[in-house]
Amino acid sequence: MSDTELATAQGRFTIAAAGPADGPLVLLLHGYPQSRHSWRRQVPALGAAGYRAVAPDQRGYSPGVRPDPARGLEPYSVDRLVQDVLDLADAAAGPGRPFHLVGHDWGGHVAWVTAHRHPGRVRSLAVLSRPHPAAFRRAYRENADDQQHRSRHHRMFHDPATGPLLLEDGARRLRARLAEQGVPAAAVAEYLSVLGEPAALEAALAWYRAAGSLT
Repeated sequence: MSDTELATAQGRFTIAAAGPADGPLVLLLHGYPQSRHSWRRQVPALGAAGYRAVAPDQRGYSPGVRPDPARGLEPYSVDRLVQDVLDLADAAAGPGRPFHLVGHDWGGHVAWVTAHRHPGRVRSLAVLSRPHPAAFRRAYRENADDQQHRSRHHRMFHDPATGPLLLEDGARRLRARLAEQGVPAAAVAEYLSVLGEPAALEAALAWYRAAGSLT
């Protein structure tokens, strides 16, 4: 597995990649607060199996594709995030070619929408830790299992004080949150190598802000 960049019309995405350039493309989308490093084991395994595995740091996480959210949230809309998936697939495998798509958390949401809107491009879809958007909206609305409380971080992320708070004291709160979820210290360090600077974290939070309120 190697870290490199993949150029699109929107800029250069930082990626982890493995496997033959002409192998069937598998695009792997991370969630928050993570990065391409989420797929540290899957990328080399897929590459060894003959696939072209590409795990990008997505929009805002990649320095080369990081519009300033203070100038507007439209660059972080789901429409733009879905187009990034197609742009990355075109750059990695050739224009219009079908690809396998994997997503976790926020990346899973983008993967669901991409497959719904562009079924002819997606050979297979695998989503982890993210229900179908319609199922999530229904669960939130009905709140039978306290989904509104479990999604309270969505509201918190709209507060402009959240980013600085998460990064103060050497990102103490962000480190603690990841550790509470069982993330090993080495993986926490990898994620913070991407999200540990204010511009990257504000861009990551812009995904939530661009999506608007859940209510």
